[in-house]
Amino acid sequence: MAFLEVKSPRWTRRIDFGSDPISVGRHPDNQIQFNDDGLSRKHCVFERRPDGWWVQDLGSRNGTKVNGVRVANASLTAGDVVRVGNLEIRFMAPEAPASTAGRAGGNTGAATVDESRQDATGYEAAIRRVCEAALSKQFGQSDIALVDARGTVLHAASGANDAMPAESVRLMRLLLLACFRSRASDLHVEPKADKATVRIRVDGVMVTLVEDLPTEVFRRLIGVTRVLCQFDQSVKAEVLDGHFSVEVKQRRVDYRVSLTPAVHGMKLVLRVLDPANAPSRLHELGMLPWMYEKLRTVCNRDAGLVLACGPTGSGKTTTLYSCLREIDLEQRNAITIEDPVEYQIEGATQIPIDSKQGHTFGGLLRSILRQDPDVILVGEIRDAETANVAMQAAMTGHLVFSTVHARDTIGSVFRLLDLGVEGYLVANALDIVIAQRLVRVLCPTCRRQTAPTLAQQLKMGKGIEGMATIFEPVGCDYCLDTGYYGRRALFELLEMNDMLREVVLKQPTPQQLREVLKSGLFTSLQGYGFQLVMNGITSYDEVERVSGPEN
Repeated sequence: MAFLEVKSPRWTRRIDFGSDPISVGRHPDNQIQFNDDGLSRKHCVFERRPDGWWVQDLGSRNGTKVNGVRVANASLTAGDVVRVGNLEIRFMAPEAPASTAGRAGGNTGAATVDESRQDATGYEAAIRRVCEAALSKQFGQSDIALVDARGTVLHAASGANDAMPAESVRLMRLLLLACFRSRASDLHVEPKADKATVRIRVDGVMVTLVEDLPTEVFRRLIGVTRVLCQFDQSVKAEVLDGHFSVEVKQRRVDYRVSLTPAVHGMKLVLRVLDPANAPSRLHELGMLPWMYEKLRTVCNRDAGLVLACGPTGSGKTTTLYSCLREIDLEQRNAITIEDPVEYQIEGATQIPIDSKQGHTFGGLLRSILRQDPDVILVGEIRDAETANVAMQAAMTGHLVFSTVHARDTIGSVFRLLDLGVEGYLVANALDIVIAQRLVRVLCPTCRRQTAPTLAQQLKMGKGIEGMATIFEPVGCDYCLDTGYYGRRALFELLEMNDMLREVVLKQPTPQQLREVLKSGLFTSLQGYGFQLVMNGITSYDEVERVSGPEN
């Protein structure tokens, strides 16, 4: 059955598309009603006609866009994205053709000759199946230009009539295309005894692309990577770290490369640094409204300390970058200290740490205080020196953002105390602590309804009363048989108030802090996740896996 996947800055919903029209607008009579200044009272309508599915603008003042093109009346194909105000409505129809060639804003010739070869080898066919399963095909394999570490274009993007590139270059482009279309964050090529395997990390989980890549092809792929990274060709069995980039459709994507000697050869890992896959603004993070307002308020202050905590890969840096983008960096001097600098923030001075040169977080933080900063981002608080300097800076008129490795918000407070920071500094400098995890979002094309068990109802508490169904993953080509497509964050926010400060000053216990939090507005990581389960966004098991037991 066709359906609409509706995303707002605060929620995601699925609306089945039957024979009845579905109207969108601010008026309560609309099937999709959303209070947004960008929407008219009766904005547009989706309907099924004898010749397919259509969207029609109802004379709205801000217009209706299909795949970025403003339309008055347009037919829809699976994967088309309709934007009205702050709503993103994706049309999903598994039985409809996936190609959007020749449509407004769709793929206009991205599937060039090198993507439709009839003589593709087994491993190439396996990778292409992943590429073709994606609904969004904004560009093709031949549109990817390979740029080496010095910024020189070694293999320019080619047209449909250009000569076929070498097999190793073609394979590299095909693997990078698979990463683009699957939204992969990492690519792993691992040598075995008589072959190599290729895996990608999608939504935090490893997915196998190829199990039997020939050893000779693998070696040539390593050779292409060495050339792109400008590695010394005489170095054969040492750990090598480098980078290269690609240019595609007027945008640039960087890749961090690691080559490590293993039993059967060099293992290759590419980290994809694509800012298009990450939220860029605070309102895009999907926080609860009260959390968003509290964090945005602190970001607009002249001084304070915001800490983000969670394990590696939980999105802490993305959240702090989003906080930085809320600040007018033309009027305020912002300096970041990172390990390493992965994404560029326009208007900020970004400094990488270098332990070999003696440039540590603590040492650099002391030095940049003489650079007249208004806003400071410290990549991580690892030791007492960094913690003390950061807190003193927050108390002397600087707005400081940083991260700390702790399980939750309460654990972050005790982590600072364990580092030797005085209780009065923690109580007076700290404004907000954010704990977060990333959960996978259920695939909208194959998720399945199920009845919650009694144990699940008891665990989720009052919010589940009267709810007959939740959703669970299934798996299809679109989601690479994982049952999930995309990720979003779970948040837990602790705001320091007078009651909490008083407790922190008196050698507190975790239980004492929890008792204070019960008297105010507080949502735990697990409680936040269960709200997503009840809204059909993720599964119960996924929240249990990521958030862990409730303390």
